[in-house]
Amino acid sequence: MQSTHLKTECRRLSLQGAISKDLDLFLDVAEVLRAGGKWLCGKCMVMHALSRGCKHDNEVVLFTINSGDVEDFIVGIRKPCQVVVDTNPRHPAVLGGKVNLLERVFSLPIQTVKSIPPSCRLLFAQVLTGALRKVVASPGSVDNWVQLLLLPRCTLRVVRPSSRQERRSGNRKSLQCSNILHALTVWKDGSGFDDLVSSLLDSVEEAGAPKGECRREEDKERDPNIKQCLRKVRDGHFTAAVKVLCSSGVAPLGDSTLKALIDKHPVVPPPSSPSNPLAQPALVVDVECMLKCIRSFPKGTSCGRDGLRAQHLLDAVGGEGSVTSSGLLASITEVVNLWLGGSCPKVLAEFVASAPLTPLLKPDKGIRPIAVGGGGIWRRLVSKVAMKKVGKEMTQYLGDYQFGVGVPNGAEAVLHSANRFLNSFHADGSLALLTVDFSNAFNTVDRTTFLQEVHQRCPSIYRWVQFLYAQPARLYVVTNPVCVPKKKNLSIFRGLKGAWKHIRTLEWKWKRDGTPVPSEMVRSLAQKKGLIRMILTWF
Repeated sequence: MQSTHLKTECRRLSLQGAISKDLDLFLDVAEVLRAGGKWLCGKCMVMHALSRGCKHDNEVVLFTINSGDVEDFIVGIRKPCQVVVDTNPRHPAVLGGKVNLLERVFSLPIQTVKSIPPSCRLLFAQVLTGALRKVVASPGSVDNWVQLLLLPRCTLRVVRPSSRQERRSGNRKSLQCSNILHALTVWKDGSGFDDLVSSLLDSVEEAGAPKGECRREEDKERDPNIKQCLRKVRDGHFTAAVKVLCSSGVAPLGDSTLKALIDKHPVVPPPSSPSNPLAQPALVVDVECMLKCIRSFPKGTSCGRDGLRAQHLLDAVGGEGSVTSSGLLASITEVVNLWLGGSCPKVLAEFVASAPLTPLLKPDKGIRPIAVGGGGIWRRLVSKVAMKKVGKEMTQYLGDYQFGVGVPNGAEAVLHSANRFLNSFHADGSLALLTVDFSNAFNTVDRTTFLQEVHQRCPSIYRWVQFLYAQPARLYVVTNPVCVPKKKNLSIFRGLKGAWKHIRTLEWKWKRDGTPVPSEMVRSLAQKKGLIRMILTWF
């Protein structure tokens, strides 16, 4: 705590203000001090041994045991009162208005930071904990759920530099941190949410329509695969960068693309839910399981339309926000249990279960819609928890009839086994293999049958599945990903040597008629894409 929260004057003041208002944070800090045999002077925010005093101009502050509780270890800061959440706001929002506000903010072209700056993590953890506790205190309030979903976009949006001086690396980081801290501070005020949403709407309307159009015109001259690959390399996601190079690209926005997407997502009547009672109560998870599921997200997991990333939760529960991690994890667990129990208002299901569709091009020029960040991190986190609890049970039920659920690397095992088997009989031509592919399989599943099976086989997660699939969901088309400006230096190519190793390890997977792709072809592909030419200089 000394090297992080009390290192600079700014951080000391931030912690001083936080523990004077947040009861849970106050108790957490006091518990850490008691465990370490230290006491904290609230006037100068300096830790001392229990036997030492803190000298000031006119007095010497000493540690004394008064109440015998942990609050004695923080001297000079009064213990905050318990916060009581007002479940009957004086200005109740109209239900339709809040839903429309959610849709309006979600439709804004806003990016959130990929990782919370260290100096902002403690305050973000406090703000997120407060938003979660409001939901727990009043689960039926649509207003509280809307605030939780809009929190990342209102406080963690990326700041675009407006001058050459602000574009410098150090100035850009400082500008980003100050904007996030300001937004989080405003959020904690009584009317902070309304002010931030209004500022968000006004800033997007005033900024950038012409500038955005100019940027898009310049982006048309560059290969979108290369732009995406550069972004992945810059973030250190080398495996994803190699996969991007082999992509056929994104289909252009037009009538034919929209028609293909509509055809792949037919409109059907709402499913009917089973009428008989559930055989089991709703699933309830603990903090330990929740922490494991949060840490299980792959590096670089994309965000949904709400802008919340898995890395944001990891930043909040660790590092600078570790002081508040216990309270934050407990609040996250309570809200996830509310989702599992079906306590979230159903009017929000179309937003939680919605997904931005990216129409990828198939090699045969067909359309393959990919739902990126479907429903956001909250939906994926709740589903992770649900699968972790019922996965083993479902694996036993499905048995050996499939290789997808509960079978690690099952699809890869089938592919390589079939290739090995075909190679053994390839010469004499005595063997033929029939592959069957269901057209648009996932989008044509009967939801009524699906809900009935979940109700019967795993009733503990039925309320969550019903929340997602019993209501119509919104689908959005994403064809113009936001481009990150290209840097002039070559620092983004650090680690590309490791990316080339990924290419070489993928060679044995790329087989056509049992013949592996030679290294020369892989190099030619990389050169054709115009990115990995620099890698070849290392070999």
